[in-house]
Amino acid sequence: MPESFKIFMQAPCGRLLTKTVLKDLGLKEKYQELLSYKEPLLISIKNNCKKTETKIYINEDFK
Repeated sequence: MPESFKIFMQAPCGRLLTKTVLKDLGLKEKYQELLSYKEPLLISIKNNCKKTETKIYINEDFK
């Protein structure tokens, strides 16, 4: 069951939802166990950010 929360532990809104659900279920103390599924910020950025290239074209006829 704890692994089913893994995806929710990656985003702040998911962690808040997880915390709320556990509180409603009376399992508030289980949140500490689920924190082990949270990726560190730098790893999360490396895995989810994609390098892109921006090109700017200047129309010389527009002047």
